[in-house]
Amino acid sequence: MLVVMANIVLLFLLKYHPQGAAKASQLWKLVPRFESHVFTDDIFHFDNRQGSSPITREISVTTGVVKTSESSVRNTNTYSMALEASIGSFTASAEFSQELEKSFTSSNEENWSKTEKITFTIPPHKNFKVMQHRVSFKGVNPKDSCSLMTSTKTFESDTATFSDPDNFIMEE
Repeated sequence: MLVVMANIVLLFLLKYHPQGAAKASQLWKLVPRFESHVFTDDIFHFDNRQGSSPITREISVTTGVVKTSESSVRNTNTYSMALEASIGSFTASAEFSQELEKSFTSSNEENWSKTEKITFTIPPHKNFKVMQHRVSFKGVNPKDSCSLMTSTKTFESDTATFSDPDNFIMEE
């Protein structure tokens, strides 16, 4: 269902050639605006199978959309100098080289999300984890890229593996 949701959320960029539709190359084209990747993220895991008492932990869970964009500029200058001198049959030379690199990175984060703190008590002899569905959208324009964080599910087990009868976990 999440894959269907991700495909519905996709926006399309329409291209049209203003001189009519005489050739196939001049017809309307649907061009995907995003490449999406749907997966389940392991946001908390605590194995208390060796423990003899309950353990309480508080975690932060974010749901919603987070858009992060980053741009960087890098400039490298190389300076070099060579000197050679000779007297008769004797020749001496020296070389010097230095590289100077300057870089500037700027990042911006916008979000339409909420973060909640949730407290869990992990009983003794239990393996416990919290997982969350996540969709990453990689935009044609890097500034359009974002992540959608949705539902969470708690798993508890007596072993190293977890049962997932409703197929919540999506393999990458």
